Amino acid sequence: MADDDLHARYMHASDVWRAHHQGCEPCRSGQHCPAGAPLHQRFADLQDAYLRQLRSRGSGPRRP
Repeated sequence: MADDDLHARYMHASDVWRAHHQGCEPCRSGQHCPAGAPLHQRFADLQDAYLRQLRSRGSGPRRP
């Protein structure tokens, strides 16, 4: 259950970030706006957590 919850939170953060990113010129140029910075950070944090979880199970992307 916790695995599914992490994945769901990661996917939701990805959707929210992408929706914001599409309509925000500063974020598209790499200069996160005050609203976009925490959205991007949450997405990145959840992505890292999800990838760590996959690696700990012995599946998923591997770093060189």
